[in-house]
Amino acid sequence: MMPIGPMEIGIIVLIIILLFGATKVPQLARSFGQSMGEFKKAKKEAELNYKKFEDSIAADEKVTEKVTEKVKEKVASVVMGEDASKDVNIKEVASYMGIDTEGKTEEELKEEVQAKLKSKSD
Repeated sequence: MMPIGPMEIGIIVLIIILLFGATKVPQLARSFGQSMGEFKKAKKEAELNYKKFEDSIAADEKVTEKVTEKVKEKVASVVMGEDASKDVNIKEVASYMGIDTEGKTEEELKEEVQAKLKSKSD
């Protein structure tokens, strides 16, 4: 396929003038320019939204990592039998691990957490 040269462009312009008339060509050009401007503006806005979305995902991943580390520390202290009742909420740990906490005592939850950790390590 050959590139469009000056002769082809001249023919296209002549056909446009014949189709729309000389008075409509400036309006068409103006409309085309406005459309291009709106398209560029929408493209820039979409790129900014995409960037914000990527940043929010990265921030969520960092928060998830921090929460996971805290829970692992708390679970480790519970497993080791340390008296961590003042800074460890066993219900939070159990619910994070996917254990149903309703109607169970802290001792039952502690046993379930320990059993789940042992089954994961096996």
